[in-house]
Formats: sequence, structure tokens, C-alpha cells
Amino acid sequence: MTPPPLALLGLGFDLPPPVDVVALAAAKGVDTSGYRSWPRACHVRGPDDQPSTMGATALRQALDESGVSAADLRLLIFTGVSRDYPPSWSVATEIMHLVRAGADCLGLDLTLGCAASLSALDLAQGWLAARGGGVAAVVAAERWSHTVDPTNPASRTWAWADGAAAVVTGVGAAPGFAAFLGAEFTTRADYNGHVLVRYGGTRHPVAPPGVDVATRLVSDRPRDEIRATYLAGYTAAYAALTDRLRVHANRLVCNQISPAVVALIAEGLGVPSSRTVLTGPELGHLGAADIFVGLDRLRGAGLLDEPVIMGSSTAYAFGTGIVGPAEHAPALIR
Repeated sequence: MTPPPLALLGLGFDLPPPVDVVALAAAKGVDTSGYRSWPRACHVRGPDDQPSTMGATALRQALDESGVSAADLRLLIFTGVSRDYPPSWSVATEIMHLVRAGADCLGLDLTLGCAASLSALDLAQGWLAARGGGVAAVVAAERWSHTVDPTNPASRTWAWADGAAAVVTGVGAAPGFAAFLGAEFTTRADYNGHVLVRYGGTRHPVAPPGVDVATRLVSDRPRDEIRATYLAGYTAAYAALTDRLRVHANRLVCNQISPAVVALIAEGLGVPSSRTVLTGPELGHLGAADIFVGLDRLRGAGLLDEPVIMGSSTAYAFGTGIVGPAEHAPALIR
């Protein structure tokens, strides 16, 4: 049974000024001829800019826009990969503390890479519906630009950007500016580790001398194989979603991993490039926050007047969701 639509009530952001990553790498003596990503990205280098503090700033803005008090939140889900501290310390709970959420609010950290925000919306929709309604927040924040080594030939995409986005949602609340109808996902477990931070976990808790513990590594899987995997994953997820909801869309917001990956996602979902939102050229790849930035771009242009696909993935999981006009949401689900 499909739960009722999840109203999107307010958005908030903490997006620092963009930096030209190509110029930054060139200044370090890096050969930029093999670069395959966006030309600019948001970088945060200040010691006081952490996932929790950036996330709290974005959430406060989203709460102000929605007219919801932090004390009324029933659920707060944090969806970033970056963390102030390793588990069991909770970014979600820290954000709750910073915005002074009520004692009845549950804080959850959901680590699923760039697919986490879409998963969190799906979770919030069902969680609130099962409890008779209420309001929840999804917060995505990353401070990960320092994990990309442009001197590594395997790192063709450097524009992993720092910043945060948040959305306040509700079931049985005000209609909001749009409504999340649902999502579906597929998984490729053998792709776990395609993008890997090798050190800091239980297998390799300490990095060798001279190696940055946060550096991410990318596998040498053939690009044609990766392309086929992404196409299959997105196609299967969208087929399952449209079969359940009986709703189709022809506009797309998605992860801004690189120009090639955005084009790949659009191809797999049958959406023309002219109807695909691009935020990467200005902001880089913000991870799970990308889809919220894309929604805000559509809202500002008055283009949330029809169903929109939300596409997001990590290397091993692919998901699609649909957002529709708030006033038509119940009628869209057949």
C-alpha cells in the first residue's frame, strides 16, 4: 500500500562561494588535461564549518521558510557521508541539539552515499504515515572536497563540493510547495567499494606515513561496464516506481557527479537534456544535497507544475522518486 504523499514544506541551504577546481589543481602542478568534471565547486576550509554546523544552518532556513518550529519535529534524518566524528557519535542528534529540536524528535544517521536523501524522503513518508502524521526534516551536508586527490590519475572528477541542504516535510500538514509521492531502489552489491576511503575503519584504522586518511580511491572497473550498470540500475528502479505509482514524468533532478553521469542518468530515464536540471557547473557535486538544490532551481523557475523524477545513486545502489505539484498530489497516484 502506498502511503499518502509527503508534503515538502520548506528548503534551506548553506552553500559557500564556488572555487575553480581546475585552476586550483593547476596551481599545484597537476596535469589538468584529463579532467572530466564540473569546472567549479564549493569548498569549505574553515575549522568551524562542519557537517553538523552547516546542516544546522540549512535546517534553520528550511524551518523558517516552512513556518514549522524545531520543537515540532518528530524525525530528523542526516544523510551525509562526512561526519564531525566517527560513529557512534550522531550528526543528526548534534543538529537536533543545535536547532533545539523537541525531546520527542528521533535523530537518525542514514549513510547511503548520494542516494541517501532520496532514501530518507521515502523513510520519512512511511514513518510519519505509520504514526498518524507530523513533520520531519532531511538534512544533507558534506565536507569532502579534501578527500579528492587531483594528482591521482584515477580521479577524473574533482568537483566534490562542500555544503549543506535541508528540507522540512510533513504528512497531514500544510500542502507545501510540492509533494513527494514515493521512491524505488535497486542494488548492485558487487559494486560496493568502487569508491573507497581505505583508511580509518576497522580493517585499516591508521593510514601509512604520508598518506591522507581521508583520500578516496576509485576502482579500475571498465567505463563501459560502469555505464551499463548505471543504465540498468536506474531503468529498473524507475520501472518499479512507475508500475507502483502509475505516474510518469519527463523532467529530472539528479546527482551532479559529473556531466557524463548526469547525461547517463537522463538517458536511462528517457529524459531529454533540455529537461534535466544542471547545478554542477555552478556548485559542483554536493552529494545527497544535489536533488534538493535541483528542486529549488525548478521551484524558482516555476517548473514544479508537473511530475518530476528525482534520480540518485551511490556506486552500489540506484534510486528514483517522483515529486508532483502539491495541489494535485493525491490525484496523481492511481
